[in-house]
Amino acid sequence: MADHKRRHCRYQRQQIHELQLAQRQLKRQFNELKYQRLGERVRSIEIEQHRIADANFNLSRQIASLDKLHSSMLELLEDVEDVQNKVDKNMPELRHEISKLEFSNAQLLSEQNIVREEGKNVARSVQALAVSISTLQEERDSVRRMQSSVSELRMKMDRLQSMLDDVQRALIYKHRGSIDKRDNKKYHNNRTVSAQNAETLVAKLENVEQEFESIIKKLPRDCSEVSHSSQPNDDGLFLIAPNGQPHHPMLAHCSDDGWTSIQRRYDGSADFNRSWEDYANGFGSPAGEFWIGNEQLHLLTLNNCTRLRVLMQDIYDNVWLAEYNQFYISSRLDGYRLHIDGYSGNASDALDYQQGMQFSAIDVDRDISQTHCAANYEGGWWFSHCQHANLNGRYNLGLTWFDAARNEWIAVKSSQMMIKRQPSAMCNYIAAHTSATTTTLPLSTTTWPSSSANAVETISTSTEIPVLTIVSNNIPSQKSSRSEKDNNSLHTKQV
Repeated sequence: MADHKRRHCRYQRQQIHELQLAQRQLKRQFNELKYQRLGERVRSIEIEQHRIADANFNLSRQIASLDKLHSSMLELLEDVEDVQNKVDKNMPELRHEISKLEFSNAQLLSEQNIVREEGKNVARSVQALAVSISTLQEERDSVRRMQSSVSELRMKMDRLQSMLDDVQRALIYKHRGSIDKRDNKKYHNNRTVSAQNAETLVAKLENVEQEFESIIKKLPRDCSEVSHSSQPNDDGLFLIAPNGQPHHPMLAHCSDDGWTSIQRRYDGSADFNRSWEDYANGFGSPAGEFWIGNEQLHLLTLNNCTRLRVLMQDIYDNVWLAEYNQFYISSRLDGYRLHIDGYSGNASDALDYQQGMQFSAIDVDRDISQTHCAANYEGGWWFSHCQHANLNGRYNLGLTWFDAARNEWIAVKSSQMMIKRQPSAMCNYIAAHTSATTTTLPLSTTTWPSSSANAVETISTSTEIPVLTIVSNNIPSQKSSRSEKDNNSLHTKQV
C-alpha cells in the first residue's frame, strides 16, 4: 500500500515535471512566435511608413503643382478681365462703326438702285432720241421748203412796203399844214385829261390797297385757325398771314387738324445746300420738298406757345416721331436761335443736343464743332456738333437723327416738320411755368385783330402732296431726360 502510494507520487511528480518542461517549451515557442509576429508587424509598419512617406512626397509635389496652377489661373483670369474691359470699352465704337457701315451699305444700295434706274432711263432716252432724229430730219426738209417760200413772200412784202412808203409820204406832205393847226389845241386838251386820269388812278389804287389789307386781315395767322374756320377742309394749300407780315401773305400746307408744315424731304428733288439768306427767306414749294424760311418760323413761333412735330421714315420703312411742347425761333439779329422743350415720342430727343444754337448754312458757320458741319453735310441746320440731328442735309447721305436708346443713328429716308399754335390757356400755363423755372424766352406783345370772319383762300392743285402719317400703336410715348444723355458716350464725342 505504501509502495503503491510512493509509485503514484513518483508518477505524479514525473508528470508534473513533464508538464513543466512542456510549459517551458510552449513559453519558448510562444515567445519565439510573438517575436516573429512583432517583427513581421514592424516590417509591415516600416513598409507602410515608406509608402506613406512616398505618398506624402507625391502629395507635396502635387500641392506645389496645384499652387503653380492656381497662380497661373489667377493670372489668366486677370488677363481675361483686362480683355473683357477692353471689349466693353470698344463695344460702343464697334456698334457705331457697324451702324455706320450698315448706313453706308444702305446708301450704296439706294445709289445703286438710282444708277440702275437712271441707266434704264438713259436707254429709253436713247431710243426716243433715235426716233426724234428721224423726225427732225423730216422736219428739217419741211423747214427748208418753208424758208424758200418765206424768202419769196419777204421779197413781195418789201415791194409792197416801198409802195406804201411812197403813198404815206405823199399823204403826209398833203396834210402837214392842217395837222400843225390842230396840234396846239389837242396838246392842251390832253394835259387836262391826263391830270384827271391820274387823280382817278390814285383813288382806285388807294381803294385797291384798302381792300387788299382788309382781305389780308381776314386771312388766318396759321393753319390752326384754318382748321377752326367756318368751312371744313382737308389737307391742302392755304394762304396765311403770319404775325408781322400784313402785306406779305404766304402759301402753306395745312393738315386737317391744324398743323402747319415747315419742312419736307422725300425724294431729293430740291437743293438744300443753300446760303444763309436762302434759308432765311425759304425755298421750294409747299406742295413738294421745301423749307418755309427762318424768318417765317420766327414770326409763326413769336408767341412762344408753339408745338413742333417731327415725323420721319427710315430706309427700312419704320416711322419715327419726335414732338416738343415748346418750339421757338429767335429773330434774325439773334441768328434764328433754336429753343425747344417738352420732348415726347419714340425717336429720342436729338434736338436737345442743339438747344440754343444759331442757324448755320454753307456760307455761315455758327456751330461749336471743329469742322464746318453745314458745308460738310450740304445743308443748313442748328448745328452744335455735326450729326446729332440734321434733316436738311444731302439726300441719301446727310439726313440723320441720333437715337440715344439704341446708341445709333436713324438713316432717314423722308421727313416732315410741322408746327401748331397751342390754345391760350395752355400758353398762359407755359408762360407761368417758364417764369417759375427762371427760363426766359422772348414773348410777343403784339395784339391781333379780330378774326371773327376769317377768309380762307384755298389753292387747288392737281399735284399730290406726300404726307407722313402717324400710327399710334407703333409709336410708344417715351419721355427723355437729360441725365440719361449725359451718360451716353456719344454726347461728348465730336462727329
